[in-house]
Amino acid sequence: MNFLENSEQAADYLRQAVPTMVKYNIVPNPLNYTLWYSYYSKAFPLLNKELDETIQRYGTCPPSSSQSLFLEHIERLDGDNKEQLASFQKSLSNVMGTLSESIDLTSQQTTSYSEALKSNLLELDEQGITETVAPVLDKLNQNANAICNANEEFQGKLQAAQAEIDFLKQELENSRKEAKTDPLTGLYNRRMLESIYNQFVTENVNDDLSLVIMDIDKFKLFNDTHGHLLGDQILKFVGQLLQKECKEAITPIRFGGEEFALLCPNYDLKQAQEFAETVRVKLSSVLFHNKRTGESIPPVTASFGVATKQKADLLTQVIDRADKALYAAKNAGRNQVKASFDV
Repeated sequence: MNFLENSEQAADYLRQAVPTMVKYNIVPNPLNYTLWYSYYSKAFPLLNKELDETIQRYGTCPPSSSQSLFLEHIERLDGDNKEQLASFQKSLSNVMGTLSESIDLTSQQTTSYSEALKSNLLELDEQGITETVAPVLDKLNQNANAICNANEEFQGKLQAAQAEIDFLKQELENSRKEAKTDPLTGLYNRRMLESIYNQFVTENVNDDLSLVIMDIDKFKLFNDTHGHLLGDQILKFVGQLLQKECKEAITPIRFGGEEFALLCPNYDLKQAQEFAETVRVKLSSVLFHNKRTGESIPPVTASFGVATKQKADLLTQVIDRADKALYAAKNAGRNQVKASFDV
């Protein structure tokens, strides 16, 4: 199954979906837009069959049926093929912009036609007309008014649809962002570490690439002593410090819990170790205070493990060596940097 990006055909799928949803009085929400985009793209043949049967049975697609069909035919992609789902979401997001512009232009044009038709009928009415022509013009006037009224109603539905499309675009963007980032610190998450690593080694086979794994010392004790709320503030601060210090394409990542990773393209082991030492010193020199109690908090420190990718290394192998170096730093007394050659 393929979803074309930035294509006229993809835009046409959604242009067909909107009037169908209006026709069958289907709630214009992101889930239903996705269903009917999929229907016209014919990406899920069984979905089309079941949607047709639902419309035939109910004259619409009830919310419960929409949710059931979405979960059965589309949401399952999340487990079966994440890349396929991401491609689908990206395609749908791109076409939203095209459709939004198309709806706005269509709305302007049809409104202009309606106003012109009303004006023409008014001019005819002001002219002297025969008794023979009068009934015909009267029927024409009634039909024209009906068309104009129907157009105004449809314009309202188009505007509502456009508002939902704008909402869907934002939701899709938020979804992509959330899939990449850690909500507490705003740093990339572990999934993005894998993506960036794989892309770099594919494009730069012989270049240096080092990984630093950083773990805040005795963080469980810190949380037990000062509370999780202050613990979260410390994690946010560490995230901000890493964003500030990481330059030259170094990517900071929230690895999980109190653990962070720094992916260092074009850094050999010594350079990465020196960078980790710079971060260690800056973190350990920061003075913290509990704003609620006013008490001073002992410096927060971290231990670091550094490893460099060897030829044909998988990411898991680099992580394993960096982890061993990290544990060596912990066992040696914490608040220090150890490289894999030290282990």
